[in-house]
Amino acid sequence: MAARRESGRALWVLSGLGIAAVVATLVLLLTIEQRVIAEQKARGRESAVGNARDRCDLLKSVLVSRLKRLVEGHPDASSLFQIADAIREEFHDFSTLKETGQGIHVLIVDERLQPIWPIPREGDRDLRPCARHILEDQDSVFLLPRGCETTGEPPECLCYTCPLRRGGQLLGGIVIHKEMDDPVGNVFASLDRMMTVAIIATQLVLLLALGAIACLAHRAIAAAEQRRAEDERLAAVGNLAAGVAHEIRNPLNTIALTCRYLERLISKGEPTPALRGEANTNFEIIASELARLTRTLDDFVLLAKPTDLALVDCDAESILDDALALFAREFEDAKIHVVLQRAGSLPVAADRGRLAQVFANIIRNGIQAMPSGGTLSVTSQQADGCARVAFADTGPGFNAADFHRVFEPYYSTKRSGLGLGLALSLRIVESQGGTIEVSNQPTGGALVAVSLPIRPAAAEARHAP
Repeated sequence: MAARRESGRALWVLSGLGIAAVVATLVLLLTIEQRVIAEQKARGRESAVGNARDRCDLLKSVLVSRLKRLVEGHPDASSLFQIADAIREEFHDFSTLKETGQGIHVLIVDERLQPIWPIPREGDRDLRPCARHILEDQDSVFLLPRGCETTGEPPECLCYTCPLRRGGQLLGGIVIHKEMDDPVGNVFASLDRMMTVAIIATQLVLLLALGAIACLAHRAIAAAEQRRAEDERLAAVGNLAAGVAHEIRNPLNTIALTCRYLERLISKGEPTPALRGEANTNFEIIASELARLTRTLDDFVLLAKPTDLALVDCDAESILDDALALFAREFEDAKIHVVLQRAGSLPVAADRGRLAQVFANIIRNGIQAMPSGGTLSVTSQQADGCARVAFADTGPGFNAADFHRVFEPYYSTKRSGLGLGLALSLRIVESQGGTIEVSNQPTGGALVAVSLPIRPAAAEARHAP
């Protein structure tokens, strides 16, 4: 399960990074697209302004040459106002200039900036505000609205003013407006929308594909974890079956051999005291093996469904002494030296039999870990409101690769045994409100520590409110 959670977490992290990459790519592409569109718009507008200026130059040349011819024909005129009728007749053919669809507006004014031609009509563009530039004594060309070049706003029109002088005297001037429609901007706006939609659609497809891949990968990981869990369950069942067969076969073989031997004893005839004593000894062997079978079955029942514990006030030190006494002969045979560091009385509320079983399981594991002899250090102490009993051996310690499986039922690195010792011990201790900690010592060997809550002393209990 832990591996599955780690795999799932890693998958979601990678998916999050992928989504972030897609979003970053989308933002980058949109930024680049906006910049390219803006540059192309600027270039298109520059080209449109240049074309409008060329057309205005051409029209100005025609208008100025005709005005100059009229002025030369009236040498006494000091203002275009004085030859207004001649001007209107001369430029009568320009009256339909606006209707040609070219978007060109012309206004001829006198030196006082009063309109001469054409006569303004309702709805016509008012060119008089631009006529004041005639007083600057030079041609002026600018875009309206003012400042649109710096703000990026599309220009509405190009304004061209040209003063007309004779002998240094201002007679009037010409104002030309060329409307600046923005077909380039419209094209690029449409292109901008299309490219934005295309980029977003592409990234959404990529995002959906990434999500689908992540979903499929998650399902594949879940399926693989499920298969692995099934394999581990089958392996555990196999270990259980092998362990059960081993633990039951040996007592049954002993019982069967003993029964055959008793059968031969009985067939010898009249029982003698010696024969009767030998028979009783064999009956005791059968009873011992049956008790062994019963304990094995009880362990399985306890692991699968713990029975109610008979908690009583007891001394963990006393239970520890009893457990160590049971293994005195085995310590001697295995050449194991026991080192005790006692803390005195350790009052706890526990099931004496089950706690003794926990100590016995840990001591037995320590003996089996030191087949060539060694030292078993047993330390008891009170710490943080708990009675702590630690067992340290000088064996090889726990395998680092399998450290997370030491409490797993039916798991064992020994050739014999079910691998229930530590699993049962953990179940028993936790049911009594305690904990078991396992680790490897820096100097080598395993360390197993059992902690149980301290029972308040009788004097404290009497004075309690």
